[in-house]
Amino acid sequence: MSAIGVVSSCSCLRPGVWLLKPGMQKMSSFGLHTAARCAAKDYYEVLVLGGGAGGITMSARMKRKVGAENVAVVEPSKTHYYQPLWTLVGGGAKQLAASARPTGSVMPKGVEWIKSRVTALDPDKNCVWLENDIKISYKYLIIALGISLHYEKTGKRSKANIMFNTSLGVIFGVKKYADALLEIIKERNIAVNYKRNLVEVRADKQEAVFENLDKPGVTEVHQYEMLHVTPPMGPPDVLINSPVADEIGWVDVNKETLQHKKYPNVFGIGDCTNLPTSKTAAAVAAQSGVLDKTISLVMKNQLPTKKYDGYTSCPLVTGYNKVILAEFDYDAQPLETFPIDQSKERITMYHMKADMMPFLYWNMLLRGYWGGPAPVRKIMHLGLK
Repeated sequence: MSAIGVVSSCSCLRPGVWLLKPGMQKMSSFGLHTAARCAAKDYYEVLVLGGGAGGITMSARMKRKVGAENVAVVEPSKTHYYQPLWTLVGGGAKQLAASARPTGSVMPKGVEWIKSRVTALDPDKNCVWLENDIKISYKYLIIALGISLHYEKTGKRSKANIMFNTSLGVIFGVKKYADALLEIIKERNIAVNYKRNLVEVRADKQEAVFENLDKPGVTEVHQYEMLHVTPPMGPPDVLINSPVADEIGWVDVNKETLQHKKYPNVFGIGDCTNLPTSKTAAAVAAQSGVLDKTISLVMKNQLPTKKYDGYTSCPLVTGYNKVILAEFDYDAQPLETFPIDQSKERITMYHMKADMMPFLYWNMLLRGYWGGPAPVRKIMHLGLK
């Protein structure tokens, strides 16, 4: 039997990496081998490159297929060479530019810092400019919505000028949810500029320079009191120009089977792949279910039959206790789990995100038992057919 490799990860969920560190009671209950300080051997049936959400869930699934002693996980700290039967790759996405504030704004410390800065700003002259790039743009729109809510709550919203600049041509890639978001943005009086790419920050003057992508070379300067920037993202260095990467640097896989287009014993999952869908944990969950079936068949010298439809999910937090749960496929068509209009702001969807999803992530996905909501969707929609 030839070897397997999985390139896998989801860098946006990096907190899950601790599960793969050798100091944690030998991988907690996983019992897998990791590169770096753990004792290692020269041969494994399965080699998992990357310890994000995709890497962890596929490690758990592969453990049940071939045994923990036959699965190795390589994390970026130190890299060793092993001769694998199968390779699964998932190295996430890399930030291409440094940010002035090193703490991520969507992580706990970053959220507290953002809150302290917003609270300290003088709304009489406050301009908040937000610019986002290719990763998960809705998260940074959510920050703009949150800032507007803060000023509404403190009675200062009418004095604050909030602007959201995006290099994209739409506020969200799925029209159904984009229309809902635009209504909320209009109600919150947030200015939105499309096709605006941040090219320079003049910190001494508190000026941000944006290029108009519809008019190459034409720039506009905005003065700010607070600037929140999402650095561009790209493939990890280890993948760029590697044999498994496409011309841009992402792992080149079949978008339906997740099998590498050139190397049949290499597979990809998560942020590091060139799959044309949003890079989210929900996407990793759906991909893991398909990839599990794909690898099982390939190990038996059979052709893959299970197909990934591009399913991903973006919980759009629009208020202190309201969420629009966007779910869609490769074609940017809604692929909703529940038999209701999910483009509406709902408290129930907020509790789904705040209370249910963390449980699914930590107890089901990372243990290799959650392959996305497709079975739930079938059950929920049975009564509609």
